[in-house]
Amino acid sequence: MRIKCNRCGQAATIQSSTQISDEFKQLYCSCTNTLCGHTFVMDLAFSHTLSPSAVDIPPEALAKIRKGASRCEQREMFQVLQAG
Repeated sequence: MRIKCNRCGQAATIQSSTQISDEFKQLYCSCTNTLCGHTFVMDLAFSHTLSPSAVDIPPEALAKIRKGASRCEQREMFQVLQAG
């Protein structure tokens, strides 16, 4: 991840961070431009899932997928999992 200073546009480095929750972290940053010297905090947050994790799939559904469920059957299972 590349961080830019919002004051001068130069690269910034993450000096430290604080984990607020599983899905939210605060990044303490400093600008690398010595003429700027800006220090700031940025927030890093989880937004949304693009593809479900296999960790969240019940073992019986995962077994069906591995045994060769059709694409249509897999899609239906994922829709049920996302809804529930």
